[in-house]
Amino acid sequence: MPDGYDFARNAWFQGLGGVGFVPGRIEKIEAPPQGMRLKLMLALNRARWDLTETLVAQIKPGFKEGEALGGFAAAMVTGHEAYVPERLIEDMRDSGLAHILSISGVHMAVVGGFIFFFLRGAMAAMPPLALRIPVKKIAAAISIVCILVYLAISGAPAPAVRAAVVACVAFAAILFDRRALSLRALAIAALIVIALTPEVVIQPGFQMSFCATAALLALAETVKPDIREISVPLWVRAFQAALNGAKLSLVASFVATLATTPFAIAYFNRFSVYSLLSNLLEAPITAFVVMPCLALGTALAATPLGWIFLRIAGGGLWLIKEIAAWTSDLPYAVVTLSSAPGFVLAVATMGLIWVCLMRGKVRWAGLVVASSIVWWPRVAPPDIWIDPQGGNAAVRLADGAYVLRPKVRQFGFEQWTQHYGLRTLDEAARDRDYLCKGYGCVPLPSNPVKVGFWFGNKPPNDKRLAELCAASTLVVMRNPVGDWPATCSTVNRISAGDFRRLGAMELTRNEMGWAIKAAQPLRGNRYWSSPSEGDEF
Repeated sequence: MPDGYDFARNAWFQGLGGVGFVPGRIEKIEAPPQGMRLKLMLALNRARWDLTETLVAQIKPGFKEGEALGGFAAAMVTGHEAYVPERLIEDMRDSGLAHILSISGVHMAVVGGFIFFFLRGAMAAMPPLALRIPVKKIAAAISIVCILVYLAISGAPAPAVRAAVVACVAFAAILFDRRALSLRALAIAALIVIALTPEVVIQPGFQMSFCATAALLALAETVKPDIREISVPLWVRAFQAALNGAKLSLVASFVATLATTPFAIAYFNRFSVYSLLSNLLEAPITAFVVMPCLALGTALAATPLGWIFLRIAGGGLWLIKEIAAWTSDLPYAVVTLSSAPGFVLAVATMGLIWVCLMRGKVRWAGLVVASSIVWWPRVAPPDIWIDPQGGNAAVRLADGAYVLRPKVRQFGFEQWTQHYGLRTLDEAARDRDYLCKGYGCVPLPSNPVKVGFWFGNKPPNDKRLAELCAASTLVVMRNPVGDWPATCSTVNRISAGDFRRLGAMELTRNEMGWAIKAAQPLRGNRYWSSPSEGDEF
């Protein structure tokens, strides 16, 4: 749809020349000679897939839904989601826990932090080492190596690369006797990520991760360490530590949720109402049970001890799955909001930056600006959406929108209704306005929208074309028309040449007729938006 996510742009920066599918049987042939880099990539990918199957095989026997939990574990270690069921993905998304399935900051922080504190504690417990070598710096250096290994095992997706850079900068700050958790370190990490992959600046993941991290670092600067009493019984200290940890976890989850909400509304038009609750319940399980046990289980997977840690991690994942299912089933778990004008997200982001950088009471003025993504007037939805190739279309009514072909090319329609906050209407609403038969949809006399559609690759016969023209003031068809018959001389048309030039279209009625907003002109003249050689023919 116009102003929608550009998959071609993402593919171009990934180095993909095209996408598609191959019908028929696949025949394996002898591989051509491979360079050293390609051999290493293939070997790493084979190792990642073998590790995925190992995790699933060792967790599966211990639980009723073992394969799903094994796939959950594999998604957090290797990034492969082949064994993760769709129902679990939906529950995680609706509960606000979908970030766990994508290897990103949480995973890098837990793995790096666990290794750092474990190694530092182990070496500090040995006086000969602690008195002779800088155990903190050695632990930080080893943590950087482990994070890079984890990045390679995960397949190095974009969120993991960003998180690894931030973690490596934090541990490098320890090596150079600088403060690890600071906004300066975050700025350095952001500059490194932008230098390596400048195209990610406009991606939701980059914006959400860095804004959430900046908000948490700003929170860390305001939190004062608790005063520790002298000669307090151990059980009292343990209770106080648990209480303070729960309070800090609640505040951190709340701050991170607030920081990412403007982007979730702007890009995904949804807000998980119980995200704070689900993250509060999930965070200690992930930090203290799942990730440490997955790290140890993965490292010891080839030994008789590996399955023990993996089963413990599986139990933690089962709890997270139940938390996601419970919170996603609560009333009003997901609130859908239509999109505000594009510039409003920039305004809200400036408000978030103001809150993070300013000191004192003046910083809270930024919350009013950051909340503009909620209270700013919404964009008026158009009347008709047309698929980029002319394979489907949708019509808006006062209370929602219906699609003309309910089983064909649904992704664009789903994105369109989500963007404008429209309710999806059933086929009964369509049948009150259109007579759809075969590839054609003819508007009925009672339909105020006099737009006819022909979705076939081949032109309609003379009879069908005459029916379309008699009932319509505008005919949309995906094929070339050729000679336009005299019976259709007073009818406007959108045909194959228009789709090649304009792409997806939104039509809005006005006093002059129909105003067209098209996707292709908005993409500009870029490498990824220019027509391919196949389109030229």
